[in-house]
Amino acid sequence: MSKREKIILLVTVLAIAYGVYSFIASPSGLARIETGKKLADLNKLIASVTEDLNKAGMTGAEAFIIARAEAEWVRDPFSERRLSMTSELAAQAEEVIFTYTGYMEAGKKRLAIINGLEYRAGEELELGGYVVQSIHSDWVVIKGKGRQGLISVPFKQEVF
Repeated sequence: MSKREKIILLVTVLAIAYGVYSFIASPSGLARIETGKKLADLNKLIASVTEDLNKAGMTGAEAFIIARAEAEWVRDPFSERRLSMTSELAAQAEEVIFTYTGYMEAGKKRLAIINGLEYRAGEELELGGYVVQSIHSDWVVIKGKGRQGLISVPFKQEVF
């Protein structure tokens, strides 16, 4: 056995011996805590804080906040439910976000990477209802089907 292995073994034995000694030294195996005195001190602190709050009084806003916190909640704010989009909501959600992150030109052919997919001019986007009208190195122009306006999307360089 090398000198290094002997040192590691000695340190391990000492750590185990110390652990056994500290476990045996306390009769229950756990440190005893005087809960009676600490509980009395904690109750005094709570009474003192409550008395100070009652003396100070509450503003209307503070009373409202406390009342809302104590009231029963209609729904759990942490639930995993997802809202389904109805046709009315879909019509209202007019704003669609496009990201133009890549451009390639080979001869007369131009390709644009929009939302992670490659498109040529005239192709319909995977989103549906939108067509790539023209492709430039710094921007693309997208037209929505049945819509008058054009959307100009600037080139966004992704840095890794």
